[in-house]
Amino acid sequence: MSLPPVKQQSEQQLLAFKPGKRIWKVLNLSFRYSTLPFSIYGAAKAMAKVTSSVDGTGTVFALIIGNNNYRTTDVYRILQGAVNDARAFEKYLTDSRAQRGLQVPPSNIVVLENATRENIISTFKSHFLDNPNIPDHGKATMILFYAGHGTRITATGNRISTDSKVEAIAPVDERTTDSDGKYVHAIPDYTLGWLLWELSEKKGPNITVILDSCFSGGMGRNVGTARNGNSESPPVPPELDDYLWKGKSQDATIMAYHAWSPSATSHVLIAACRHNEKAYEFGYGDQDSIHGRFTKELITWLRRVPLEDTTYAELLNHLPVWPEQTPQCGGSRNDRLVFNGNYPAPATKQWALLLTLKTSDDPDARITQSFRVDIGTVEGVSPGTVFAIHAGDNSLCTLVADSVQVGHSILVAKNKQPVIIPEGARAVVRDWKNDAMVLHIHVPLAFPYISDLFPTTNITYQPQSRKYVQAQDLVTADIAVRTEGQEIVIDHLTGTMLECQHKARFSVDGNTGHLPAVVDGIAHFNYFLERHNASEWLEGVSLEMHRLVGKYPGRKPDRSVGIEGNMITNGAVHLTAQADAKYGFTLRNSSPVDLFPYLYFFDPEMYTIKCWYSPVSVRDAAPLKSSGVVTVGMGSERAFVFPATLPPDVPTSFSFLKLFVSTVPLDAKWIEQETSPFDPKFRFPIHQEPLKFSHTWCALKVIMTLTA
Repeated sequence: MSLPPVKQQSEQQLLAFKPGKRIWKVLNLSFRYSTLPFSIYGAAKAMAKVTSSVDGTGTVFALIIGNNNYRTTDVYRILQGAVNDARAFEKYLTDSRAQRGLQVPPSNIVVLENATRENIISTFKSHFLDNPNIPDHGKATMILFYAGHGTRITATGNRISTDSKVEAIAPVDERTTDSDGKYVHAIPDYTLGWLLWELSEKKGPNITVILDSCFSGGMGRNVGTARNGNSESPPVPPELDDYLWKGKSQDATIMAYHAWSPSATSHVLIAACRHNEKAYEFGYGDQDSIHGRFTKELITWLRRVPLEDTTYAELLNHLPVWPEQTPQCGGSRNDRLVFNGNYPAPATKQWALLLTLKTSDDPDARITQSFRVDIGTVEGVSPGTVFAIHAGDNSLCTLVADSVQVGHSILVAKNKQPVIIPEGARAVVRDWKNDAMVLHIHVPLAFPYISDLFPTTNITYQPQSRKYVQAQDLVTADIAVRTEGQEIVIDHLTGTMLECQHKARFSVDGNTGHLPAVVDGIAHFNYFLERHNASEWLEGVSLEMHRLVGKYPGRKPDRSVGIEGNMITNGAVHLTAQADAKYGFTLRNSSPVDLFPYLYFFDPEMYTIKCWYSPVSVRDAAPLKSSGVVTVGMGSERAFVFPATLPPDVPTSFSFLKLFVSTVPLDAKWIEQETSPFDPKFRFPIHQEPLKFSHTWCALKVIMTLTA
């Protein structure tokens, strides 16, 4: 039996994929167990504006903050465009549908100009957390928009960055004293992250955070320069804002993490730049036309794209990348529809089709067209993979993969003749041409549901072909399927599952038509669990596991447990079930290249795969630097908790971790399997195909044992 970590709802996903030097590595950890200054339009304009229903989103509530007039001008330059940004975003929300706005009623939007620290936090609580007009646990769309200065601050005990610093937004009264004579600090990311997590838990996770500021230190934002302070803010005391979480349950502090976390499940973050870059504002005409260029472009594209069919990640792809400013999109829900984060994009994976023109030096030569999709060999594409091209509900044509790279493919018509395809068309894989992983199943002749698993009719033209075939005998089978009473039993005959979780039981409850989806889900689980590279090994990448000590937001490894705090020894981790024990991980890279890491948790009891860490954004720099580390679950991030007890009849239990690393970012959401195949709601989506790994990578398995 396998028991997943208590209260773990990691829903991170792999983010999109760019070409580059291709190096892959996978670490497998097998478990065996025996988380702003203010005016209101000058003096007092706290206008609130909410939407009527945007297609599919329900009611919209927004808090919009624009900070120009900072009080410590020796540190923060007076801005000219942040308030303009706030007003422009407000106008976008309130404009009619005919004007390509969201048509949000003014009663649901609060606009804060030149807001103090107290104003920002108190208004967040009153307008979002304590707002009776936002139903608890509902589907309301909640948007937090901030334009102004950002900063970095030293936070004692922070484990997220190697320099003990965190990002923060700067209220206009930062580095002054309040009416009680107390020093006013910036608002750390973990404070904002805590508020967002509480909002998600109380009102629902359909939350979008938009930040047009920067956090790296350096020149202050002015026209043509950046939105951040001339120096870093003073260190914050450990007790800053602890009234927000003091007295809360241990589970609550486990779930909190900083606002810029790539693993954020509470919200989607759209940010103007990377953490080490600058967000610029420029003049676009007269004084009233000075704007952050990020906000200017974002609003342009929000008005242009069909939001009902556009995900956050796809919206980001429309935004330009400027020198020293790379817009970012993070959070595990960035594959959801924009402002409609309750609902995923359609189950059938679609990729935006980008036009590529190739020309000859001969001016009389004919221009031939090809098209690019951001999916490549890692996703399973090979030369000849067939894509169906759609525009809305219309099927246009088919294209085939002509050139395939790690992160993208070039598609052409079968005869390589030019084709006319409208803007906004999507590509859907029709035939992957990839037989890298087929699960072989042995089924006894007396199995009562054999016709459900293997229908006699031709299934070639079904929307999705199955991921399994019938084995001739037990010797050639990967699994065996049989019945035992009212249950179906799956016996694993090969691989890691044979060693750790050799059988699974489930009931179809009369829904035998669901059986093929169950086996597809098992095939998907087994495929990714068993991935390894026999040809190459990327030296210098390791995964460490730690028992944590300390309190939020300063948890750190207990160096007395394991070897210098690392509990993984000789490929194994042995745990004793214990209440209140919290764990974190360190990803370490001593290789000569920077890497993008992706950490997954495999639950062999439910056959689910959940992402516990992924980079913030496809456009972010590789976070796992050469000779660097990435920590997961420490500091102000949420810790991981495993079962405190085991059932009396379960002496041991197994689970697995798997770490993928690459020198290019991945668009590999399909690795996740958040719903158990045994759940009647489970549907194996077409985009979840076996990956074809054709580049350097490797795998390492570590067994974890938990005993009572």
